[in-house]
Amino acid sequence: MRIVTARHTVMLACAALGGGVTLSGGTARADGLDVSPSVVRPGQSITVSGGCQPTDRHVNITGSARGRGVVNDGWFSVSATPTKDRAGRYSIIAKCLTSNHSQNGAFQIRARHPDRDEGHRPHGGAMTGGGGTQEPDVPWTGFGFMLLIGATAVGAISLLRTRTTRRRA
Repeated sequence: MRIVTARHTVMLACAALGGGVTLSGGTARADGLDVSPSVVRPGQSITVSGGCQPTDRHVNITGSARGRGVVNDGWFSVSATPTKDRAGRYSIIAKCLTSNHSQNGAFQIRARHPDRDEGHRPHGGAMTGGGGTQEPDVPWTGFGFMLLIGATAVGAISLLRTRTTRRRA
């Protein structure tokens, strides 16, 4: 009975981990087609991966992205260029040549932020604030000197004690 309970516990843990991996959202998956990254900026290319029949040699990506690639042992991974540049969710189709097997997928284009435009160049000095060392409330330099003086005093006292004990012996 314990083996069955342990087996069920392991299966539940694996299912929970698998669910966490699929909900993390790195790639979009629909009908066995992987699109990575699933959210892109305008002009950014995507990678489309999936499976075909073992006899297929090429795959075409059509729809809202264009690409063409080679099928190796029934699997492909093709770089595709989106044909749209406006924000929204778009679908693509991967069609395997020879067998005409097709798969659907989707990706999303994120809107450009006006402050983060591609032509925007930074100007002026870096506004770092100096980190935590320049705050007037915490005297780190004085604290460091006090530690150094204390360590020197402890070292000098221990050196003097060893010299006096050697002279007495």
